[in-house]
Amino acid sequence: MSSTIELLHQTAARLRQEGKTPSLALFKARLGGQLTAPALFSAYQQWRQQTPADVELQAPDIAPDITRPVDVASQLQRIETKLDKILALLEQQNVSG
Repeated sequence: MSSTIELLHQTAARLRQEGKTPSLALFKARLGGQLTAPALFSAYQQWRQQTPADVELQAPDIAPDITRPVDVASQLQRIETKLDKILALLEQQNVSG
């Protein structure tokens, strides 16, 4: 189980570098294929007990201004793609309607 806890510590460090607060949902998203749900939940509980609260709430080492433009750009790209699909569907409905 200690290797599982270490995996959670490593994942938590990566999440903090991305500016995210580690949570069970984020661990599940990142590690769901590697651990069973009961093993993940048990390890998460142990990780929470071992991790001081101030470390969990600590600001990431990377400045948010450096990471945000990348996130905003990818989000904008996804929104534009969805908008293109919606516009294409509306156009199809107008042509056939």
